[in-house]
Parts: sequence; C-alpha cells; structure tokens
Amino acid sequence: MARRYPKYVKETGGTLGYQRAVPTRFQHIAKKKLYTYPLGLGLGASDAEIHRAIADADEAFSLYCKTLEYNSPTSYTENEIDKLAQELLRRKGLEQGQFADVIDSELAKTEDQLQQQLQAHPYNYADSVIPEFDDVVDAIRGDNNRQPTVKEAAVIRAYQAVQQRRRIKPKTLSLIWSEYIEARGIDITTREGTKINNRWLHLLSFIKDTEITPATPDHLEAGIDDFVEREQARGLTSVSIKRTIAEPLACFRWANKRYRLKWRNIDLPPLPAHKPKQKKPLPHDDQRRLVDLCMSSNDWVSAAMLVMLQGGCMPSEIARLRPAVDLNLEADIPHLVISGGDDGITKQESRKRIVPIVIGLGVVIENIVEAIERLAATKDPSATISKRLRTHISPDYSSHCLRHSFRLNGISANINPQFLQAIGGWSGGNINKVMLNYGATGTGYSEVLRQLQNESLKIHEHLI
Repeated sequence: MARRYPKYVKETGGTLGYQRAVPTRFQHIAKKKLYTYPLGLGLGASDAEIHRAIADADEAFSLYCKTLEYNSPTSYTENEIDKLAQELLRRKGLEQGQFADVIDSELAKTEDQLQQQLQAHPYNYADSVIPEFDDVVDAIRGDNNRQPTVKEAAVIRAYQAVQQRRRIKPKTLSLIWSEYIEARGIDITTREGTKINNRWLHLLSFIKDTEITPATPDHLEAGIDDFVEREQARGLTSVSIKRTIAEPLACFRWANKRYRLKWRNIDLPPLPAHKPKQKKPLPHDDQRRLVDLCMSSNDWVSAAMLVMLQGGCMPSEIARLRPAVDLNLEADIPHLVISGGDDGITKQESRKRIVPIVIGLGVVIENIVEAIERLAATKDPSATISKRLRTHISPDYSSHCLRHSFRLNGISANINPQFLQAIGGWSGGNINKVMLNYGATGTGYSEVLRQLQNESLKIHEHLI
C-alpha cells in the first residue's frame, strides 16, 4: 500500500519535496503557479522528520509570498533577509564561505609586493556564480544610490556570504535564538520543544527583539528586570522564575562564546529565598476515601490518580505513556512502564521504572488511554488532578501529594528500600535499570516483576 504523506509533500524521484500553490493574487508576479522546496529527506524518512522539514518549508513559503507582496527591506527583519540570502545560495547549490579559502597566501605576498593581482580572489569566484550582483549594484547606483529592494538586499548578502569563512554574527536576538535551538537540537514541534520556545517568546515580549550592538547587555538586563517584576506580581516563586528563564539565559551564554560578543554575564537580579510549600502525604483514611471515589467515578481522572498513588507517578509521566508499548495491564502481572515516551524524557534516569497495578485494575484498563490523551493535550497536566483532590478530599492537597503518599505507604509497611525506590523511581532503585535493559524476555524478568507486585501488595494492603 502506498504511503500517505502530509499535505504538500510529494515524492520526487527518490526524495521528498514540498509543493504548494502560489496564491492566485500573486501568480502574475511570481510568473508560476507552484512553489517547490526540497525537504532533504529520503522516502524512508520518519513522520517526525517529515513534520520538522514541513515546518521549515512552510516558513520558507510564507517568506516567499511576502517577497511577492512587499518590496521594501524595511518590511523585513534582519533574520528574514538572511534567510532569503541563504535560500538564494541553496537554489544555486552554494554554501556560506565556499570561496573564503581560495587565496594562496604565498602568492598573496607577491601580489602585495608587485601591487598586481596574480590569482583569482573570493570576489572573482562570487562574480562568476552570482552574476546578478553586478546588475544590482548598477541599478542602485543608476538610481541615485537608492535603497535596495528586498530581493536586491538578499543578492548582496548572498554575494558577501560565499566569500566569508566564518558565519556572519547574528544581527538580532531572535536570530540568536533560532541558531541556539538548532545547535541544541531542540525540536519546537514536540511538546518539550514547544514549552521551551514559548518560554523564550514570553521573555521576548519583555526584552523585545532588537539588533545586536555593544549596548545589548544593558537592553537585556532592563527587560529581564521588567520580566522578573511582572512574574513576581503574578505570584510566581523564585524557583518558577528561574526555571522559566533558564534556557534563554543559556542561549545568551552560548551566543557570547559562539560569536565572541564580549558580553558580560547576563543573569537574573537577586531573588528572594524560596521556601517550598510542604506537600502533605494523604493519611490512610484519606487514601481510602480517594480510592472509593476513583472506583465510583470510573473515569480518566480516576485512572490517572490510581496509577499515581501506586507508582508515585506525576501527571506528566502518565501523559508520555505509549499505550501500545508501555501498558501491560492484561498480563499475568498487570503493570505499566514509565519510560519517558519516545524521547525517553524523565526528570532523572532513575524515574524510568515498572509500576505494578494492584488496586482498581478495571478502572485503569477502561480509562487509562483517555487519561494519557487528555493529560498529553493539556498545558498543565496536574491541574485537573489537583482540582479533584481539593474538591473531594481536602483543599490542602495537590497532585504531587500522591507521590509523597506512596513513599509514606512504603515506609509504614516496612518495605525493602530497594523495592520502594524501584517502584517509585527514586535514585538507588537499580532493579528497574536491569529490567528495562533486558526487557520482558530477559532471564529473571518475571521473577523480579512478581517480587515487585508482592511488595506493592504490602505497600497498599490498607487499601485492598
């Protein structure tokens, strides 16, 4: 059966391309009906690779359409003009700095002595591959040295780019961020990548995008001070503020080293000491009330809370479960695997673990897939869980309290710490590491899984 590709993706020989109709109102300007863009992928590319490439192609298409509508460079950011220049190089099969090292240094010394050119220089090569540069220069000079159009500006920048060995220093903060996330391998189409990018955009709303100058550190610190003041007024703690701005600050440090910007260290102003709220574990009576509530409600929130109570799980960990891979609820020993999803994302490596299900199995089987979908789709996975706890059990509780309740249950049941750490995902629980490495077919897997189940039955004996 032929593979179905996302919209605008076409097979072009042995590779994949992007093909999209030019808007009708621009076709007389473009002198073509279709816009094409190579995705740089083979026919065997994964869905994730294709979607990432489509995002780049969509951006290139939008910028192309903008050039058909607006001609003045003042309508474009520096970042956009750089992208137009890079696209021109791509179409011509050229690269940044392609002719930067063509000069023979010894021959160059002779040229200086004789005051005579004896070899082809970078600009000679640039003239041959970007011949339209001369036409652009003549047109500008012939029109009283007017400002170049956006297409002319892209030609000039491309002409310069093939002659420069080192990449041009980014001209704006947004371009720095674009290069940073590329260098870090951050995929902004994923859940985690979107969160990181949104934090940047939130900070950018305070610091504003600007061109890079010697005064940029002062500009950044003024914006960061404004950001901190607003976030504190919203009630955010020092820890939350630091977490929100950590990646942008790392970006500034990276850019400073990468481009030798000679900035001072950009940091937060002093923040008040953070006093974390004590997260109370649920006493046994409240745990019984919670289990009864889950059994009677029999919905996705109930399934999530039952899993959280039995494995010390967080809502975000449930959101990353893969139903076809991580759920083994129909097995002889019902269990699920906290693996971090396809990207293996957990807070620490020790959080990857196996959780036996010994309470409310029917509710979990019936509703856990919906719980995964709901929690994965929401911006704050813990909100609904916390709301039900506060509404029906006690206003003092939040979703995180279930993790502390699991630990309390294990300690009060006098469980071997090795097994408590293994099920809850605390450091020191090496059992799961062995099991996750060897898999279900590994020697001793079922025996250890049975032991985990037995320990879980002891932990939750008061609820069974």
